[in-house]
Order: sequence, then C-alpha cells, then structure tokens
Amino acid sequence: MMFLTNSTLGKVVRAQVRFKINAYMGALLSLIFVQLIGLLFSTNGSSTRGTSVNNIQIQVITISNDLVFVFVAIWALFVGNLITTRAYRYDDFSFVTTRLSSNLANILVLLMISIFAGVTTFLSNNVLRVYLSIFGSTEYTKSPGVFDEPFSSIGTMLVITLLILSLSSGGYLAGMLIQNSRLFLLVIPIIVLSILTTEIGQTLIQILFMNESTWLLIVNLIFMTIVFFGIAIAISNRLEVRA
Repeated sequence: MMFLTNSTLGKVVRAQVRFKINAYMGALLSLIFVQLIGLLFSTNGSSTRGTSVNNIQIQVITISNDLVFVFVAIWALFVGNLITTRAYRYDDFSFVTTRLSSNLANILVLLMISIFAGVTTFLSNNVLRVYLSIFGSTEYTKSPGVFDEPFSSIGTMLVITLLILSLSSGGYLAGMLIQNSRLFLLVIPIIVLSILTTEIGQTLIQILFMNESTWLLIVNLIFMTIVFFGIAIAISNRLEVRA
C-alpha cells in the first residue's frame, strides 16, 4: 500500500536546515581555527604608547579582539559565497525542493552560523584576558565585562552578529551573481573598490555604519542584510536547473 504525503514549505525548509547544518560543520571548525589565529596575533597588542617620568619608563599596550573580528569578517564573506557554489546547490536535489525553500534554508543556516560566530567573537576578548593574566609579564587592568555592563555588552554582541550576517549575505549575493555570470568576478571587485575609494562611497559608508546611535546601526545592518538576501533570491531564480 502506498501513501502520498504533501510536504509544506516549512517542513522542507526545516529538513534542509538540519541537513545543511551537519554538512557545513567544516565551516564551523574553520571559524574556530580563524578565531584562534586572530587571538594569536592579538596577543601582541593593537597599539603601543610610552612615556618617561623621572627616568621611569611607562609603556601602555592596548590589546583588543579587533583582529579576531577582521579574520571572522573575511571568513563570513567566504562562507556566504561558498554556499552558492554548484556543488553545494546540487546537495539540495536530495530533497523535493524549490529555489525559495533552498534560499530560505541557506539564510537560516547563515543566521545560525552568524549568531555563533558573533557570540564567540565577542567572548574571545575574555580569552585574551585569561591569557594575559596567566602568561602576561606586565600589569593588567581588567576592562568592563559582560556582567559589569550587561546592556552595553548585549548591544555590542548584537552589532557584531549583524555585521557578520550582513557580510555573509554580501558573500551570498556575490556568489549568486558570479554563478549567474562569470563577468561579475571582475565587476564586483571594481564596485567594492569604488565604494571604498570614492567620495560617494565613503559618504554611504558613513551614513550606514558611522553613526552615534547603536540602534540606528542595527537597523541599517538589518536593512542591508534583507536587501542583499532579497536580490540574491531574485537572481537565483535565473540559474540553470540541473538535468
């Protein structure tokens, strides 16, 4: 006896998300490796200041996890692009799927990975503190932690997570564009360089990212992420169907 079952969009997306999380475990392992590299470079300090008072030398070394975020940002772009490659797209044919369900599953996976990356990147600062307290040869003054300033810490963690998600969505959009036409391998770097070097591009960066309000920055990041994913979904409908 045979039974015919109808799968809803939600069920298909959940099945794909579970499959993709297991399939992309290598991406999470690479994230940890990248963060460790960032931590290794961060132990040397991001800036150094010195002064002398009555023949007493005072040197102040500022140590932060900024380099960890830089490495994770590059990782986020790479992972967002990697998901769009043909080999990963063909994995979706293991399911009865549509372009929409596939894209939704990819977005949810990138969201979960970005949350993990954002939280661990924020907490990597604590790893630096532990390292300095054990192996550091200089006096160390503890900066405010999560429990000292909980609301500020949560806001910072949210911003880092959204930055990583927006970068992964940018990588996802770039990957979809490249899969649609190899010409974008040349066009995308030109666009990025134009944004970084031209007055209009720098003004746009200031409007989106360099504002005093944390909540406005969060809104801008969410808006940019939605736009990137929306364009990527529209482009994906033009990709070839596997025979």
